Amino acid sequence: MTTHRNTTPVAANLLAVFCSLVALCLSGCSGPDIEVSREEVVVEGWIAEGHHPIVFVTSTLPISENEAQLDDLSQYVAQWARVGITTEDGTTTYLTGTYNKNSFPPYYFTTTAIRGEAGQRYHLTVDWRSHHAEGTTTVPASVPLDDIWCGPCSDSDTLRQVFVRFRDQPERHDHYLLFSRREGEPLNPQLCMFGLVDDATLPKSEVTMSVRRGGLINESETYTPYYAVGNQVEVSLLHVDSVTYNYWRGFADSKELGFSLLFNVTTPLDGNITGGHGIWYGCGLGRQHIKVQ
Repeated sequence: MTTHRNTTPVAANLLAVFCSLVALCLSGCSGPDIEVSREEVVVEGWIAEGHHPIVFVTSTLPISENEAQLDDLSQYVAQWARVGITTEDGTTTYLTGTYNKNSFPPYYFTTTAIRGEAGQRYHLTVDWRSHHAEGTTTVPASVPLDDIWCGPCSDSDTLRQVFVRFRDQPERHDHYLLFSRREGEPLNPQLCMFGLVDDATLPKSEVTMSVRRGGLINESETYTPYYAVGNQVEVSLLHVDSVTYNYWRGFADSKELGFSLLFNVTTPLDGNITGGHGIWYGCGLGRQHIKVQ
């Protein structure tokens, strides 16, 4: 195992673990109406232009008539798996298992032998336990963040809004995701509230967006979309394809519905992994940092 620090885009494992916990609660019930399910592999990974790939491998928590225990969810996170990436020239590189206590989950797979190149295709294969899963993606070109700045909040002297500006290419159909992370938070950035952009809805090519914080599931503070004076904030703009955009749209919708007991959020997200669930996506990456003044 090696220790590797990488703050490139986040995988949606928070949702996968949340859904597993829901299934776990159900598995403590007993009775003839329980439908026993089987374990399935969940793959969530990305490769950004100019950056090394990151792949998380977990599994669903199967429902059974036997009571499940909350104290050993680690068995559903792969620490050892055969994870390979094949490039367009036919070369296959196998990724190394990595532990980082500041990411969630703390185990993932990566390699320094590959950096994402715009326009290149990457085929991912995962073999873990009895599971085999795979997916293919292409890396879009990066779209830079041209500017980042702070603005006041009308109802607070200690909070500020953060804004970014970038330029869209109107001659093509593009999709974007906006992520943010404050210093001291887990290395996984969070998808911003209203952070999904389909450029078919944009009135002009120069785009200005408010960077509204994405709330962590387990944070104890009262949620606010704004930032405190003194916060160090990292903002990332991901240029992605329509499959990735739709996956994250489903993630955002499920996250919102997850706070209501009236809706089922255990339906798998619509990704591009065959033989399992999840997403393997390429992205262009624009990034800026700011200290909130």
